[in-house]
Amino acid sequence: MSSRPDAKEARAHKLIRKILVATDGSEHAQRALYYAEESALNWNSELIIISVVPPISSLLLPTPGFNIKKYISELENAYQNVLIEAEEHVKRESPEIKTSTQLGKGRPADIIIEIAEKENVDLIVMGSRGYGSITGWILGSTSRHVVEHCTKPILIIK
Repeated sequence: MSSRPDAKEARAHKLIRKILVATDGSEHAQRALYYAEESALNWNSELIIISVVPPISSLLLPTPGFNIKKYISELENAYQNVLIEAEEHVKRESPEIKTSTQLGKGRPADIIIEIAEKENVDLIVMGSRGYGSITGWILGSTSRHVVEHCTKPILIIK
């Protein structure tokens, strides 16, 4: 039996110390979370779970009397709940993983890149698409933008 796989495994442990996973609660993001969790277990890595509250475009406001402050507050709470649920899942299923969460605000791709750089992560895991609809159309593809503008290794999950 060769010692080669052990050497590769040892290098992987040194290479992948921190994994950032971006989630918005969508099906693709859930798959990314599960993959990141398994990877963190395999490599004994720290897992940073982030969610980003996107900016609200005035084009999306339904009526002039719309309560934007209430809407933003509800949106922030919804994204915070996505983070809470993701962290609870990981702590329940894989309590040995060191896990932290961050809630960002702004253009999701830019915030993902910013946090990845700030936290000096070794790998970004994200879904190929999330809850986009018209917001996704206006902002562009988050995963595509991250791939095109980030220097960190990125794993896109379908």
